[in-house]
Amino acid sequence: MDPVPALPAIEYAARTDPGRDPDKQVNEDACGYRETRFGHLCVVCDGMGGHAAGREAAELAVATIFEVFEAAPPGTAPGTVLEGAVEEASRRVHVMQTSEIAMGRPGSTAVAVLMHAGGTEVAHVGDSRVYLVHEAQIFRVTRDHSIVQELVDRGLLTLEQAAHHPDANRITRALGMAADVDAELRPQPVYHVAGDAFILCSDGLSDLVEDGEILAIVAAEPAAQAAGKLVDLANARGGYDNITVIVLRARETALASSAALAPTLAEIAVTRPPNTLPAVPAATTLVETYDAAAVDRSTQPALPAPAVIPTAPDPTPAPPPSSDVPRRRSRATLGVIVVVLALAAITLLGVVLLAHIQERGGKRNATTTLPTSPGEAPGASALPLVPGSVVVPPAATPREPIVPLEPSPAPSKRR
Repeated sequence: MDPVPALPAIEYAARTDPGRDPDKQVNEDACGYRETRFGHLCVVCDGMGGHAAGREAAELAVATIFEVFEAAPPGTAPGTVLEGAVEEASRRVHVMQTSEIAMGRPGSTAVAVLMHAGGTEVAHVGDSRVYLVHEAQIFRVTRDHSIVQELVDRGLLTLEQAAHHPDANRITRALGMAADVDAELRPQPVYHVAGDAFILCSDGLSDLVEDGEILAIVAAEPAAQAAGKLVDLANARGGYDNITVIVLRARETALASSAALAPTLAEIAVTRPPNTLPAVPAATTLVETYDAAAVDRSTQPALPAPAVIPTAPDPTPAPPPSSDVPRRRSRATLGVIVVVLALAAITLLGVVLLAHIQERGGKRNATTTLPTSPGEAPGASALPLVPGSVVVPPAATPREPIVPLEPSPAPSKRR
């Protein structure tokens, strides 16, 4: 093996976590780092197709990319090797045998970064992302291969609408989806300076943590602490999917000769951090590595430059998402509606019962009297009339019959 040439100094850390969903405790993400003759290589893959099948697809993709780099002849353009490695990984995943009955064809997203003295190569397939943090700004380097991103590109959706769209997690390109899948490679390496950081992540992070929050954490923390805090923040917001983060920070500036060919920062959208961030605890890091073995490689042509994706900061927490993010959002919304309707029904029932009780009490307090003798005015008796009762007036005192008197004799005229 040829000696590895001097590579730029870097700071590297990675962390992967299954998240908080009890149904997703098999981590289908895979990540890794390898120092190659072509540069510092970082890879993140997000598997799909069932628990075991997704994990196997992601691990196979990472291992294949490393193998291709080991077998690539010296002198090959770094970007060509990177693109060919990702596409070879897709072919391997397409024909892989899995240990379980997969839910559909096993597949995986992939995002790979290769940092060398001339700049940083970036290739990806699917919706796993690469961000660049540069001088208190964050740039989204990759463009999601998803249905909603295509709608955004056509001007049919805004980025805010896309984040809450029911098809937000439906991707249009993945490793293993077909026998041949094109990897999207930036036509020129991204020019970096000392202190710049590249963040690779699966959608378990980007669905729950805003770009500006990623910037605030990565700009303020060392790589290891930043990776841990990002994962912890996603878990604090639900952790509905597996979460993987790699932070690769350059300690040296790329060669000046590559700056003229590199894309300008204006070509990548800028977002800024929110004013405040929730406190999250620090965490340890986890680095995954894989054994390398030589394989044949076929060179693939470079693709045109990806479209620019503008992003905007949002100080509010990100909505909960996952592989089933739209379904979870619907469940949360339905739950809120049910609670509100239940409270309204209880309140209405209480008002009706209170009114009924007050009405009953008023009637019971009211009294009506009956006359007890002919010619007596109502109210003269002390007998109350209660609703629903029968009042029997007291019987009249019997009187002696009237006997007609005999007429008195007329005075006599006789003496």
